[in-house]
Amino acid sequence: MKSQIFRYLRDRWPFSHTVQVNDIEKLVQLCEAEPWHIYAIKSRIWRRHVCIACNWVSDCTSPHETVFEPGCGSGANLLWLAQKKGFTNLRGSDLSAEAVRLCHMLATQVDANINVIEDNSLCPSHLPSNVATILSVNWLYHIQGASMADFLAIHRPCLKDRGKVVCDIIDAAYNQQANNQYHSDDLHLPPSERRPTRYLFRHSKKEMQQIAKENGFRILRSTRLHASIPRAVYMLEKT
Repeated sequence: MKSQIFRYLRDRWPFSHTVQVNDIEKLVQLCEAEPWHIYAIKSRIWRRHVCIACNWVSDCTSPHETVFEPGCGSGANLLWLAQKKGFTNLRGSDLSAEAVRLCHMLATQVDANINVIEDNSLCPSHLPSNVATILSVNWLYHIQGASMADFLAIHRPCLKDRGKVVCDIIDAAYNQQANNQYHSDDLHLPPSERRPTRYLFRHSKKEMQQIAKENGFRILRSTRLHASIPRAVYMLEKT
């Protein structure tokens, strides 16, 4: 019981999730990367779905095993695993050459063993093998045409036996909120001026259980975050 209480409090007060890097603004400008990478690194303690997922990766994975993060951006999550948890075999991919370049610079700065390549995670040209845990947060549901089912089917072969996938999802409860079809930053604008939603698919726990089962996984852990955009974090195990 005490360990469960500790995990609950740790996940919801994630003040240990800072990433220590220098001159992030200058490096982002040098790499011509998107400015939001600055926020992703400097403000990650406020992104609870990301912090919970990274805690769970640390819980279920030895620091010497391979962790792979498709859609890793500038590698903030991989940097945290290296800096704070001592992980030594971290891999990632991202479609943005600028983000990959930024990740390489940050990894060099903190002397972390992070191998990130430029690749399309929806249709990868290269996948690592014998991966213990795949981390996927804060990107898949933003991509037109992407689906959780396809993601699991594509990446299952690179996992070792009983390998894990730790991911976040927009919970289906969001479908019941007013104006959920619009971009959440545009709700102050007249409807005619609002952009479409960024959250292109949403799933309930029951739907996630079915998707996992159909693609050779089972749910080991899950938690739902109650916020203006309701999310859930899942740990899936390869069956």
